[in-house]
Amino acid sequence: MSNSWTEEIKQALAPKGRTLLITLGSALRADDGLGPSLGARLNFTRPDLKLLDAGTTPENIAQDAIDWKPGKIIVIDAARFGGEAGELRVIPPGDMNRAAVLSTHSFPPSVTFSIVKEDTGAELVFIGVQAGSLDHKEGLSPEVEETASNLALYFNNIDKA
Repeated sequence: MSNSWTEEIKQALAPKGRTLLITLGSALRADDGLGPSLGARLNFTRPDLKLLDAGTTPENIAQDAIDWKPGKIIVIDAARFGGEAGELRVIPPGDMNRAAVLSTHSFPPSVTFSIVKEDTGAELVFIGVQAGSLDHKEGLSPEVEETASNLALYFNNIDKA
């Protein structure tokens, strides 16, 4: 795994009780397709893990997230924070809108997830993956593809534990 898998990232990705993983993004915008690509690689079987792929409209899954009553919510999306393509970073909630690829989301993600957090009391973690390209095309850059593969391997191993 790349050197961006810091202790902070490992702790942020670690499940805690009922853990909900939410992926965001558009497969039509190059590396913004990270979320849908990751979601397609996961198939949780443990009852304490759940995946919701919110695509470009996280507000549409808010009620499902609230109804499931998670203890922890991990949101993964392509981001722009000035890192190297494929780099993982924990994004503070106050910086979520600035780092998120806003042009693909119809409603600010921070608003949706603050409502979900408030209604569930869940721990909320936003993980950004530095995008290399946000061009209007399908397919991830090699760096983001590697990160997506590593994330899928990580979560699929947790599911088997």
